[in-house]
Amino acid sequence: MSSINRERLRELIKERNTTARAVSRELGGNDTLLRDILSGKSRNARGDTLPKIAAYFGVDLSDLLIDDGDAPRARSSTPSMTALPLLGKVQAGAWLEMDDTSQVEPQMLSAALDRRYPQARQWLREVDGDSMNARNIFPGDLAHIVEIIGSGVNLNSGMIVEVTRHRAGGSLREITLKEVDVADSGQITLWPRSTNPKWQDPVRLTENGDQDVQVEITGLLLAKITRF
Repeated sequence: MSSINRERLRELIKERNTTARAVSRELGGNDTLLRDILSGKSRNARGDTLPKIAAYFGVDLSDLLIDDGDAPRARSSTPSMTALPLLGKVQAGAWLEMDDTSQVEPQMLSAALDRRYPQARQWLREVDGDSMNARNIFPGDLAHIVEIIGSGVNLNSGMIVEVTRHRAGGSLREITLKEVDVADSGQITLWPRSTNPKWQDPVRLTENGDQDVQVEITGLLLAKITRF
């Protein structure tokens, strides 16, 4: 029988340099959600709580469990299954406007956690559009993404990334997938890769000096998951 590995949960909070209260709020629970778990007041968390905590910290669900009477389970360096949040759609090459006002909690889906990035969050997005089909990324696929901040990734040509563009003072947010091209000068250009001639124009991190448009690379594509 398994119970919550509270010591490991404390380690994760410390590693992320956050607090139990802050994480509780991020997960959409009350301020004492994690505090009650850590204190033992909440002995058995609700069925979907632990998968959400595991997804938030980017760890395997088993990393938060301990066999009663045994030592904590060893952490594996190989991919293992966990629950990751599905954070809406991403347009494969073109821009898809995102709604930042939704209060609906993301759906949690089972996926293979990439444990090369223990400090970085991972999530899923559903692909929309045909503008990355030359890289075998098709509508309906799931894009498994790790955040750039915290991952320690150095961008190289050929990587596929999630790109976020803010417009109108940040009130509009658009998300797309693009392929990275790093020039010898270090300049980064972001390209669609499509058989559709409609999707051929590149994006640069600075868009013609337009101060009202901010473009940033927010995630690295780890894998695409084909759904049948």
